[in-house]
Amino acid sequence: MDLDIPSLLVVNTLLQAVGGLCLLLAALSLPRQAGLAYWAASGFSQAAGLVVTNQSGWLPEWLALLSSHALIFAGYGLAYVGVVRFLGRPVHETWAALAVGALLAALFLWFTVGAPESRGRILVSSLFFAVLSLAMAWHLLRHAERDLCPAATVTAGIYMAWAILALVRAGWALVIDWEGTATEPQAMQALTRLVVICVTTTVTNGYLWMISRRLDSELMQQAREDPLTGVSNRRVIWAAGEMEVARALRHHRSLSLLMIDIDNFKAVNDRWGHGTGDALLVAVAETLTGELRRSDILARVGGEEFMALLPETGLEAGWAVAERVRKRVATVSLERPQGAVRCTVSIGIATLGADGHVWEDLVTAADQALYRAKDTGRNRTESVSVGASQPLAQNGWGQYGA
Repeated sequence: MDLDIPSLLVVNTLLQAVGGLCLLLAALSLPRQAGLAYWAASGFSQAAGLVVTNQSGWLPEWLALLSSHALIFAGYGLAYVGVVRFLGRPVHETWAALAVGALLAALFLWFTVGAPESRGRILVSSLFFAVLSLAMAWHLLRHAERDLCPAATVTAGIYMAWAILALVRAGWALVIDWEGTATEPQAMQALTRLVVICVTTTVTNGYLWMISRRLDSELMQQAREDPLTGVSNRRVIWAAGEMEVARALRHHRSLSLLMIDIDNFKAVNDRWGHGTGDALLVAVAETLTGELRRSDILARVGGEEFMALLPETGLEAGWAVAERVRKRVATVSLERPQGAVRCTVSIGIATLGADGHVWEDLVTAADQALYRAKDTGRNRTESVSVGASQPLAQNGWGQYGA
């Protein structure tokens, strides 16, 4: 059964236009997502090129060829830039592949106007799509973040398949026995259009799948992280704490919890403004993160209050960590026109003893230790053991001051 080339062009045009519209709506809804506007423009540009191809009777043949392919080439280049920007890479990484594409587009111009030859046009246009498709596949496989990997890998596979088919078409143009100035055989035109329709549909779905994965990842991140400081939030450390307490009791291992509160933080906001207060919170969070192990969990649980969960850490080791943190925070300084902004922290430590029971007991004990540190002068560390088989100094309390 013969396939109608104009009908295939119409189908591909509609698919490109609908894909461009979907991506435009996504770009308008998600302005912070880089690359979506490029993908939308790519769909519209390629659709416009296909319209010119299908309505070329009212233009001279050479002008119709140049106009349609210029729009299609430009659209494919925009898709490549969109992939690179969506992955958070700088635009200059596209220059090499776009330069090769521009050279091939110039050769297409030559085979259209300078030395008209259908074989040459097929060769350079196929190489154009192969080069940019391979470049997009490489970026997707190399630079996609972990959460994007399934969608990015599938989309890269589609581009690689299209690149291989384009190279086969280029090779076919070189070896087949047909007059170079003749038009491309209808069978090859039909096959090419069918392949392009499949690529257009699957690539658009690949884009939308990557956008969905990115949004899911960001929502998960927002559910787990404090938006200001980037450390974990209360929900995360609460779930981790319950799990770590159960594990510590089951395997008879130690566990410590630090409650860390910035001293006189309200005075910082009142004197320097909330912007400086926020900057101080970020600086303290970064300092705490730098002083803790990767296995420790740091979370912001209140305005100026942090919690640090230290698995397999007893009272003595936890106290050493707390003192190191306390002294390190005291060196933090934010330079402002009115002077330097500094702060100290008070820390309460609770350590799970052999007779401890639940996570809430550990939190309550750490809170009590923190209140004691506040009441006895601030910028100090207080500790208590939960369920200790042997009492600590001062009826289970330990203390250390500046």
